[in-house]
Amino acid sequence: MRPERGLWQAVRWPLLVIAIAGVVIGIAAMLDRTPSRDWALPIGAPALTVLLPLGLIWLVVAVIVYVVRGRGADSSK
Repeated sequence: MRPERGLWQAVRWPLLVIAIAGVVIGIAAMLDRTPSRDWALPIGAPALTVLLPLGLIWLVVAVIVYVVRGRGADSSK
C-alpha cells in the first residue's frame, strides 16, 4: 500500500517553481536600478512569461487533483 499523500507533498514542487520565479523577478527588479539594467529584461522576462504562469497552473492542478483524490478515498470507505 502507498502511504497517503498530504497537501504539502502535492504542492511543494509548484510552490518551489513559484518561489524561484519570485526570486528571479526580484533580481531583475534590482538589476533594473543599476548600471547593468540591460540584463533585467533577459533575466526577468522568462520568469514572468514562463516560470510564474507554469508554477501557478501547476499549483492549481495539484490542488484540484489532491481534492479529487481525497474525495475518492473518502467515498470508498
